[in-house]
Amino acid sequence: MIPKEPQITIAICTYNRAGYLNDTLDDLSAQNVSSAVFEILVVNNNSEDGTETVCEIFTKTNPELNFRYLTENKQGLSFARNKAAREAQTPVIIYIDDDVILPRDYVQKALDYIEKRPSTMCAGGRIWVEFDENDPDWIPDELMPMFAFHDLGEDDKLYPASKFPIGANMMIRTSIFDAFGYFDTQLGRKGAQLLGSEEKHFFEKLRKNGIELHYWANLELTHRIGSNRLEKEYLEEQSLGIGRSERKRVSEIEFGTINKFGSELIKILGSFLLAIGYLVKGKTKAAGFILQFRVWVLKGFLNPDGAKKKSKTN
Repeated sequence: MIPKEPQITIAICTYNRAGYLNDTLDDLSAQNVSSAVFEILVVNNNSEDGTETVCEIFTKTNPELNFRYLTENKQGLSFARNKAAREAQTPVIIYIDDDVILPRDYVQKALDYIEKRPSTMCAGGRIWVEFDENDPDWIPDELMPMFAFHDLGEDDKLYPASKFPIGANMMIRTSIFDAFGYFDTQLGRKGAQLLGSEEKHFFEKLRKNGIELHYWANLELTHRIGSNRLEKEYLEEQSLGIGRSERKRVSEIEFGTINKFGSELIKILGSFLLAIGYLVKGKTKAAGFILQFRVWVLKGFLNPDGAKKKSKTN
């Protein structure tokens, strides 16, 4: 029997990616389940492109879908995600990015999982990466998570202590927010500021309160990467943002800044060893990038209030 009310909310928080968003919404409209069992919630975080028009057209062309379009005027991905959490009309919310490719059975797999695992409060799915242009061979495997690549294997399991769900594909039961609060609005991307660490901060808080984090191998999607995100300026700002975000995240922890600084130095040493391995393989550009990345991250960590570069992607 098909439920009379939606059981799950697919939430998309978007900023200046109207073209990608249109494709993602098309994938959601083509799901192989009844439109009655899920709702789609788009939160527009001050986009300056055609995002609103895309959503208006989608509403008119898909009247059978449970689709809602909201705006969040406070700039920041965390503000948008928190609004989605408060506005969701189902007990389960799945956050996906506005630039992902979804298989036709994505929602069906999600529904099967939450039905069979009622005690699972948070879970993260597998994320593949697809570049709009040719795959760049100069990106080290170790840095693919910069593009939201997320693969912990074929089997469901608990996340190891060093891992956590990624925002492009993560499930959270909405009761979690009532019990433990929302995403930290001081962290996460804010328009031109390519910050992060809001997911890490959120899930660390849940872990400290005894909530298990589950890796969900069967819930897969593909994250699209545009050519602009491979430009040096963007990669530099993203890397600096990682360092700035980590500085903010650990600042509230006793000795957090000192300990994190020490771990960053260790990571630089490790990056030297990895770079040597890439040089041996003849991948000089990959060797250079892995070192440059670590230098940028450390620079951002040491200068958390540094000037931000202009960007039109969130």
